[in-house]
Amino acid sequence: MLIELIDVHKYYVTGLTTIKALNGISLKINKGEFVSIVGPSGSGKTTLLNVIGLLDRPTKGKIILENKDVSRLSDDELSSLRAEKIGFIFQTFNLIPNLTAKENVELASAFSNKVRDPEKKALELLKMVGLEDRVNHKPSQLSGGEQQRVAIARALMNDPIILLADEPTGNLDSKTSLEVLEIFKSLNKKGVTILLATHNMALAEEANRILYMKDGRIENEVKEGY
Repeated sequence: MLIELIDVHKYYVTGLTTIKALNGISLKINKGEFVSIVGPSGSGKTTLLNVIGLLDRPTKGKIILENKDVSRLSDDELSSLRAEKIGFIFQTFNLIPNLTAKENVELASAFSNKVRDPEKKALELLKMVGLEDRVNHKPSQLSGGEQQRVAIARALMNDPIILLADEPTGNLDSKTSLEVLEIFKSLNKKGVTILLATHNMALAEEANRILYMKDGRIENEVKEGY
């Protein structure tokens, strides 16, 4: 078992209102799975990713990562775990404008001691995502699809145990979305565990498991190949 959530709740308090973003989630994710999360806006998809990615602490419940309860670790311990074990890909790319593609990818190694030669590793990853001829281009010189490929390479810099992608094709056209999906499928075949939140059912259906969320709960699940 790679990750397990046990009766996880996440509440946000705004004024006199309590928003129940996650409402009793129990979930197991095995190494090498490709899992998609679908559901309407506000269903809890992003919050679930943030909790699994240790960006948010659960209000109640436990998160087990590689057989260790990480729910109550210190902020420094969580930060170290995120850098060492979790890769994030976002809809908005989050690249640093004044850095080149190579420098954006290299930057991820600054938060971990796992990479001995960051420049070499960055070049290898950019080649893997088909950007070997764009390594010295800055984000403004890249298309949306190319920027997302840089973001994928950056997320893989520290060899994470799981890749979390939140609407990674939301700002891309359909052709580019399919190209990004092919990268995910290729990574998954190599053993990378992927958890993908998306509104795009064509993308979601390429995963081995589909989790349907509503009102902070997993309402239904479809499994294929497990």
